[in-house]
Amino acid sequence: MISKIDGQILSYLEQDSRISFADLAEAVGLSKTPCWNRVKKLEQQGIIKGHTTILDSHKLGLQISAMLHVVVDFAQYQEFELAVKANPSIVRCAAVTGDFDYVLEVLSTDMQSFDHLLRYELSRLPGVNRFSTSIATREVKDTGKKLSLLLRT
Repeated sequence: MISKIDGQILSYLEQDSRISFADLAEAVGLSKTPCWNRVKKLEQQGIIKGHTTILDSHKLGLQISAMLHVVVDFAQYQEFELAVKANPSIVRCAAVTGDFDYVLEVLSTDMQSFDHLLRYELSRLPGVNRFSTSIATREVKDTGKKLSLLLRT
């Protein structure tokens, strides 16, 4: 369980990871060094996994976003996961329960590139038995925020 102050720190960082330590410390009622120490401790504990910049896929020319539900031969799941990690078109992968073994999120510039990705890369990943594809027509919500789930009451 995280302390109230650590929760506040995480909340501010989740909203703006570029906030200065001086501003963060002031916002949570600490001096700069103790605030910095708490952030470092949260990083060491693995609660803070990293700091990132969120890019707009469409403005970068990545017009196709799709979810693939994949069934994999269990004997090859390790090879599959290694291949997924090595493929830059796959931006997210989760092992799941239910009718499929994995859900992948992939990005592509256009339908021709997406078709090539499906036929010549993704269908040939180790252990893939079958997959089902859904193309996103629009994004409804993607906050990337997780702390609010813990703070709901």
